[in-house]
Amino acid sequence: MLLAFEARKYQIIRQISEKEYHLMSLTRKLSELQRYAANIGDGTVSMSDMLNVPASMLPRSVAFMTYSHNGALRGAQYNMQMMGPQINMQIQQMQQMSQNQNPNAAAMYQKWIFNNLYQQELQKYQKHEEKLLHQQEEEMEQEKSRIELELKMAKAELDSLNQATKEGVQFWKPEYA
Repeated sequence: MLLAFEARKYQIIRQISEKEYHLMSLTRKLSELQRYAANIGDGTVSMSDMLNVPASMLPRSVAFMTYSHNGALRGAQYNMQMMGPQINMQIQQMQQMSQNQNPNAAAMYQKWIFNNLYQQELQKYQKHEEKLLHQQEEEMEQEKSRIELELKMAKAELDSLNQATKEGVQFWKPEYA
């Protein structure tokens, strides 16, 4: 009986050790995910952000930067084409109202509109990435809570096994008169 208690006790100690390692690893991943989320909070990934991102999140940062830039560029170009007639009409009105015919004014106005469209598209990608990160963070927090509960239960079982072992030793201990 005491040998069974000891065998189970070592099995639980091993489980506790594995769960603590898994919890530590999960906590580290969660911390890295939160640091990455903080670095892309503005919707872009700068060189400074790349230097502050944990090494494990670097591939995701690069992928986000590339994907969001390309997608925002395509979206801005598409929206610019769709707004083309309106923009041309506004430029003509500006030129008619203005006494000073600056040839660069039309190009600057188009560039300003394009940059605004690009920033709007970047914000869409940033919000989508934030949503994904939030979902991942919630899943990690739930797993972390589950592991902490399992750890608490395993430690309680270990304590009861230690108590049962002590009582078993007292029961089987020979009494000399």
